[in-house]
Amino acid sequence: MKKNVLALSIAAMIGGLGFAGAASAQTVDTLTVNESGLGHMLLVPYYTAQNNNMTVFHMVNTDSVNGKAMKVRFRGAANSDDVLDFQVFLSPGDVWTGAVVKGGDADGRAQLVTADGSCTLPAIAKNEPVNFIYDRLPSWMDGAAKANSTREGYIEIFNMADVKSGSDLFKATKHVNGVAPCTDAALSATLMMEEATPGLAAPTGGLMGSWYIMNVPSTLTFGGSTTNVLATGATRNVFSAQANGAPRSGLFSADPLFKNGLLETQKFDMPDFSTPFLGVTPTTQTGADTQANALTQLLARTAVMNQYAQDANISAKTDWVFSMPTRRYNVAANYNVTPGNAGYRVYNSAVGSFFTAGNTSVNATAGDANYGQICLSSTTQIFLDREETAKTTGAVFSPGNVTKLPLCGEVSVMSFASGSVLGAAVAKTAASGTYTNGWGRINFAEPGIPVLGGAYISLRNPSASAGVSGNYGLLWPHSYISALPPK
Repeated sequence: MKKNVLALSIAAMIGGLGFAGAASAQTVDTLTVNESGLGHMLLVPYYTAQNNNMTVFHMVNTDSVNGKAMKVRFRGAANSDDVLDFQVFLSPGDVWTGAVVKGGDADGRAQLVTADGSCTLPAIAKNEPVNFIYDRLPSWMDGAAKANSTREGYIEIFNMADVKSGSDLFKATKHVNGVAPCTDAALSATLMMEEATPGLAAPTGGLMGSWYIMNVPSTLTFGGSTTNVLATGATRNVFSAQANGAPRSGLFSADPLFKNGLLETQKFDMPDFSTPFLGVTPTTQTGADTQANALTQLLARTAVMNQYAQDANISAKTDWVFSMPTRRYNVAANYNVTPGNAGYRVYNSAVGSFFTAGNTSVNATAGDANYGQICLSSTTQIFLDREETAKTTGAVFSPGNVTKLPLCGEVSVMSFASGSVLGAAVAKTAASGTYTNGWGRINFAEPGIPVLGGAYISLRNPSASAGVSGNYGLLWPHSYISALPPK
């Protein structure tokens, strides 16, 4: 993997700005992406509360000395809108778990539920659901559509800062005989003092995470490790208060809506994946753009490959999930404009050429499930059966007769003709005309598309005896051909 992309990008930027003396650090200070292992920033590529599913995620502090001040943010599948965020304070060796479920109220919006006793800000009581929030969703959505938009997306988790042993904040969040004090005065102090809160220091990472999607009625479970961003080198304290108001100096985002003043940035919006994290990255807008471009490049693929199964004898169904967590920094939807009109797509040209006016479109068909979503298409695709037979025509992605895969939304789910495993209802595509079983390859033009995901496959054993579950869930991560690094 292109482990020095960030360093090279920063080297070019610093050289252009005329800074000297940074060359010795550029081979050390890097961000790398791992789909497992330890990291400073974690990503759950897909969560869902659709179709009787619930999504559970875990984050673990493997550091035996320092506590961690964490940011957890849920982004919707349609356009990466923030639908809920909060802070968690992990003491050394601590684990925090939460679940996303469909709420039982009238609109059925997603809810967060936890039985964990670690400290959070705002405080989250055990087993008391927290509703996801509609504030960042478009006004042209009705209540049912807004609720639906909260039930799928992805999860961002950030180690904003470490909590040093012996400090008041450490004592307020450190478990004693299995119970965290969660002292209100110490936690509330962070709202005013932010990064200057006594006890906060630059983050050292050491986080690991996992997730699983469980469907109890169908006895199906899919799970995996988080995708992790690891920082090598000197990091900076990027703690931001869980509050309204303009972010403190030095915290920036490459989000084009924030950059262009189309969405007012709040303290709780920081940090995100573009916020300058390494000490070598300037704490400027240029630094945020550089980091976003580098992370997008690390995830860029020119081909995505996986298997599928639709054998009726075993009731096989397959969904392919395409998660694009850095797309928001390339292009975002401006809800002040009606979909289809000029100005709805807002680009950040400083974040490469992964998404441009030439390779994206907007679904402006009112009433369509993907209405208002920014979409792109593959260049070509090929599907093969298990006996080497290839099919490049006849594989139709519906609705319509489009023969190139349209990826609409930030987390797009493609269901094969046998039916959907996940019951995706936010950003979805249906594929027909493929073989019963086999594999496929989706191709994208250079510089590639930043994407993560996998094939979710459900099977049923028809010979299972009465009273014995014969349902099985498989998750196969995608295989990729990565894009070439920038020259």
